[in-house]
Amino acid sequence: MSAWTQRDMPDLSGRIAVVTGGNVGLGFASVEGLAARGARVVLACRRVDSGHEAVDRIRSRVPNASVEVLRLDLAEAGSISDFAKAFLANYDRLDILMNNAGVVNHPDLVHTPDGHELQMATNHFGHFALTGRLFDRLCNTEDARVVVLSSAATRAGELRFDDLDWRERTYDRLEAYGDSKLANLHFMVALQRRFESHGGQALAVAAHPGLTGTERQQSVGVGGFVTRWLASPVEHGVRSQLRAATDPGVRGGDYYGPRFSLRGPATNDRREVDALDEAVSERLWRISEETTGVVYPAA
Repeated sequence: MSAWTQRDMPDLSGRIAVVTGGNVGLGFASVEGLAARGARVVLACRRVDSGHEAVDRIRSRVPNASVEVLRLDLAEAGSISDFAKAFLANYDRLDILMNNAGVVNHPDLVHTPDGHELQMATNHFGHFALTGRLFDRLCNTEDARVVVLSSAATRAGELRFDDLDWRERTYDRLEAYGDSKLANLHFMVALQRRFESHGGQALAVAAHPGLTGTERQQSVGVGGFVTRWLASPVEHGVRSQLRAATDPGVRGGDYYGPRFSLRGPATNDRREVDALDEAVSERLWRISEETTGVVYPAA
């Protein structure tokens, strides 16, 4: 069987999608890919001007693309609430929520105004709150799907519940990033349990791009020369999340990524997900509700 590519995406006419961080990198490629198949896409990003520039670039290649820009700062509770209110007021369904935005290997320890380490606050808590505010709409949309973006950096992560905000430990940007990406996986499996408990058809799945030559990866982490030498182009790296979002064969709890971890065809490998401790996932869930103030219906 040939490797899955964007050409294998089904027709998405009539579908509504939200892509966080859709103005650059993998998010931009996701918005373009979904719009090219007929989806109506809400591009969520912090800088609205950058979002509109992204829409102009997409429409230069997909003239009939239906894309709207809404401001969303995942590190600000008020911004998340405002985004959800605006979306719910204008759309009666949500077929695909792609939790793509992320802070990657931030070089310095930064705490948000609410006191949380920036990478965990943005990558996990922000998406937890956003998904929670859209949970009912997802449950009421037939075959809705939430795609949570994780990373191979989960191997560097450890959920230290006694110090999630790095106030006691010496800050390490790779470990902090790995913590947030590991939290994303735990969130996905716990979210799938809640979808199942509510009897709907919504699915929670995860994806990671391997090593992809985005703007962020070329300037941080493994960085510059090594990334440009080893990394896959964005149009290849994005396949994992687009497949997770659209392939009819996807099941709840699946985890799509490059076959060879850093690069390769987008394939499903649930081994890391299946190895997660349910008690840890549920503890993180409780802490996330307490931290964000967003409480989901009971499982």
